[in-house]
Amino acid sequence: MRRLIAAIARSIVACSVLAFIGAGPAHAIVGGAAAPADLKTQTVLIVSTRGASCTGVVLSARAVLTAAHCVQPAADYAVVLFEAAGPRLVSVTRIALHPNFDPKSFETRRPTPDLAVVRLNEALPPDFRPAQLSADLGLPARATRFVLVGYGVAKDGDGKSAGTLRSVELPSIGTTGGIMIRLSSGAAAGGCTGDSGGPVLLDGVVTAIIGWSTASGGARGCGGVTGATVIGPQRAWIDATARGMGAN
Repeated sequence: MRRLIAAIARSIVACSVLAFIGAGPAHAIVGGAAAPADLKTQTVLIVSTRGASCTGVVLSARAVLTAAHCVQPAADYAVVLFEAAGPRLVSVTRIALHPNFDPKSFETRRPTPDLAVVRLNEALPPDFRPAQLSADLGLPARATRFVLVGYGVAKDGDGKSAGTLRSVELPSIGTTGGIMIRLSSGAAAGGCTGDSGGPVLLDGVVTAIIGWSTASGGARGCGGVTGATVIGPQRAWIDATARGMGAN
């Protein structure tokens, strides 16, 4: 069964790899550009046997921070390593969802901490490094400009455009529930499918984790508003959870 699951996961990776090998220059997260090389060392692509993909932030050689909704559904998950010989999978062996996360929060529109820490079955290669996490307990001021990073699609609905790390700079337009920030430029830019779990950085420090997006006017889709869970107030849980997994 495990071999079958691994084969399914590899097929997901293979489809993504074939797609972006044949693609032209990257011009998104949505409305962004290819991410700087240094961000690739602290960001990973997560795939699952459900056929879904998300982004994650490196906490240590064996721990990754991502969005809880990315790894909450029953499935097997793995991190993809893009190596010279081809993509390789590193299995996720443990998953810890934030205790206050509610998977129904998208339906109820009541925000909860959309965060999870996962442990890998082997260490990441030495060229990866832990991201620097914010410990700021406050919420960022309106109009603060952040850099969003993710492996998601460059165009809503176009799965072939996923699998390349991209970034975009957006300002904060407010907060939600005292735990999330909303980001938008007023143009067609922001997070999209596959970017969930990706970092939102301020001066190179991970300040929040991407959780959701809308199209213009709040419609379903991408390029309107991106929502992200602020991690400063949740930092104690993140650190303690990674330690408890023996992965810090």
